[in-house]
Amino acid sequence: MRLCVFLAGMLAFTVMTPAFAQQRLSGRIAGFNCGDNCYLTIKTDAGREVDGLCVAKACRPWNEATELPAKLEGRRVVVRVGSSKQYDGDGNVMGRYRSFEDIQFAD
Repeated sequence: MRLCVFLAGMLAFTVMTPAFAQQRLSGRIAGFNCGDNCYLTIKTDAGREVDGLCVAKACRPWNEATELPAKLEGRRVVVRVGSSKQYDGDGNVMGRYRSFEDIQFAD
C-alpha cells in the first residue's frame, strides 16, 4: 500500500491508498458468483486468479441475474481495477474491496 500524509495546520493524518487502485489487468474470465455482493474472477496472463466486486457497467445485467452468461466464461478481458464499498445482506457497508470498474472484451 502507498501512504499519503497530509498536513493541515498542526493536524496530520494518513490516508491508505490501495496498491491496486486504477491498475489494469488482462486475462480471461474464470468465474462469477453472487452472495451479498457479486464478484468476478479473472485469471491473469501471469496465471494468477484475481477476484473483485463486479461494478462495471457490463456487470449490471449479470448482477441482476446473479449469473454470468455461459458464452462469456473464458472470454479475454482487460479490466480497470479500483476500490468499491462492500455491503452485507442488510445493506450495511462492511468496508472497501478491490473492484472491477470497467471491463473491455479483448476477443
